[in-house]
Amino acid sequence: MKRNSKKPAERRKELVDAAAHLFAEKGYENTSVRDILDAVGGAPGMFYYYFKSKQDIYVAVMEDFISERMSRKCEVMEDDERSFDERISALRSLVEDDVDEYVRSFNPEPGESVPDASYKLWDMVQMLDRMADPYAKLMLEGVRTEKIKNRLGVNEDSAEACALFVLYGLWGVMYNGRFAPECRQHSLEEAFGIAQELFH
Repeated sequence: MKRNSKKPAERRKELVDAAAHLFAEKGYENTSVRDILDAVGGAPGMFYYYFKSKQDIYVAVMEDFISERMSRKCEVMEDDERSFDERISALRSLVEDDVDEYVRSFNPEPGESVPDASYKLWDMVQMLDRMADPYAKLMLEGVRTEKIKNRLGVNEDSAEACALFVLYGLWGVMYNGRFAPECRQHSLEEAFGIAQELFH
C-alpha cells in the first residue's frame, strides 16, 4: 500500500502551526522540539530537515504571524469597495490588535533563551517594505480626494519614500519601549496623533 506522504511545504507548515500553538500555550522556554514533534506525530529527523533549532522555528512562527497580518492590512488598504475613511479606520483597528498580540507573543520574558533580537529588525524591514506600496497609493488617493492635507508635498514620485518615512516613524513610536524596557514606551494614541497632525 502506498504511503500517504505530505508535501514538504505542508509538513513544514504543520510544524510551524504546532510550534505556534505550543509557544502560546506553554511559552518558549517550556516547549521542546520533542513537544512539537509529538504534536504532529513526527520523528526528530523530520524536524531538523526543516529547522536548525527551536529558535529557528520560533523565528518561522513569527514570520508567519507577520506575513498573515501584513496581508490583512494590505487587503484593507487596497479594498476599493470601502471608502477612504472606512479603510483608515479598519487599518487603525488592525494595527492596534496586532501590536498587542505581537508583543504578547514574541517579547521574551526575562531569562528566556531567545538571545538574538536581530531577526526582529529584519522582519520589521520586510514588513514595512510590503506595506509601503499600498500605503503610498492610499496617501495619493487621500490627497486626490482631499481627504487629507498634503503638508508633505506627496506626489507620484515621492509617495513611496513618504510612505516609508511615515511607516517607520509610526512603528518606531509604537514599539519603542515594548521590546527595550529601558526606553520610554509611547501609546498608540501618540503615534496615531502624530499621523493625524501630518495629514489633517
